[in-house]
Amino acid sequence: MSKYTITIKNLIDNNFNFQMTSYPIFDEAYREVLNNNILNYYYTSEIGQETPALFRQRLNARLSLIMPKYNLLYEANDILKQNGHIFANTDITETMDRDLTQATNQTSETTSNSQSSGSSTSSSDQAGSGKNLFQDTPQGQLDTTSIENQQWATNLTLDSNSSVGHSTSSSQGTDSGTTSGESESQGTSTEDYVRRVIGNDKGESYSIQYMKLLEGLQSIDQMIIGELEDLFMGIY
Repeated sequence: MSKYTITIKNLIDNNFNFQMTSYPIFDEAYREVLNNNILNYYYTSEIGQETPALFRQRLNARLSLIMPKYNLLYEANDILKQNGHIFANTDITETMDRDLTQATNQTSETTSNSQSSGSSTSSSDQAGSGKNLFQDTPQGQLDTTSIENQQWATNLTLDSNSSVGHSTSSSQGTDSGTTSGESESQGTSTEDYVRRVIGNDKGESYSIQYMKLLEGLQSIDQMIIGELEDLFMGIY
């Protein structure tokens, strides 16, 4: 039975509308769960205001002020549950896109030169003379200077020939040539990869971390309920 005001139980039994429908919440489907936890926890507690209407107004005003920060905790808790990495303190994602271009350029050049020359010279100089002399009178000596003038000779035959030849020949030739060529090739390739590292770098086993989690874990609903305590009577 109520001693000073009225209990939550009495309000529920009288179909009192707490109107806990407008404060922000991370998931609308969770609103009914949270409302029931609050009312059940304070089920036998007396309201700390003079009238139920005043209590309802202050209850909803308090929830509107505190719920934004607790919504962040709810969302973070859901992410951990979905990913299953409750104890992971490392989550690194590396993405790399790289284009590789290879170009090859080859140039070749060949030059050949050849030169040949030749020269030959020949010369000949031939001279000859013949003398045939017959004299009927050997007593009469002929002067050597007069022989060719046919003086005092019965028969005289003089033969003289001369041949001079000279020839020169030369040849020269030069061959040269240059051959050049150039080739170019180019190729492009693309590398894409995503690397994700998830884990724990604290150096502790999961069992130790789990025990620490249990020691420090507090229900988010319980934290919200604790912030509503001053809305109820503290005298029993």
